[in-house]
Amino acid sequence: MRESKVADVLKGAREVFLKCGFEGASVDAIAEEAKVSKATLYAHFPSKDKLFLSVLQSECDSLSEEICRPLTSQNDARSMLEELSRRMIGLVMDDDYMRLLRVCIGAVSVLPEAGEIYMNAGPRRAIRIVAQILRNLHETKSLDVKNVQNASAQFIHLSVSGVIMPQLLAVDQPIDMSEHSRRAVDAFLGAYGGRDAS
Repeated sequence: MRESKVADVLKGAREVFLKCGFEGASVDAIAEEAKVSKATLYAHFPSKDKLFLSVLQSECDSLSEEICRPLTSQNDARSMLEELSRRMIGLVMDDDYMRLLRVCIGAVSVLPEAGEIYMNAGPRRAIRIVAQILRNLHETKSLDVKNVQNASAQFIHLSVSGVIMPQLLAVDQPIDMSEHSRRAVDAFLGAYGGRDAS
């Protein structure tokens, strides 16, 4: 299958899965959305399961790019951490991210591999990225972090706590991103602030 056809299938599948969920999506609907024949679709993706896992991987990769971007704030630990926290909050508040998470949660009972792909490409990757930033801040004595993996998971939790559940459940709860990130960083620096942290 030509690369353009693969892209068409993935794009069509993404729309159908995010709209209908894993179990509600049909191969017929995906082929129609992608404007390809079922034979063309099956030539590259032998099952709906494989197609869903490919879409999930692609979406997680795309969404995690936001966290991977270099930080613009380089002045001090607080400004760097607040920028990073705002990115985490922004990701959780993104409609596509929430739709993807809901679909993934709905799929894991019949397709457990979906949970592993989501965890590896999403939260575990985010922990590694944040851990490297914390390691750098520790080495410059801006933070005092002995276990960067644990501290990274705690930082992410502080950033999205109180945000992710209302979003997941579609509860309208206004969030002041700057204020929320400031409070998260306050708590984090209370535990890990080095002599240069302010």
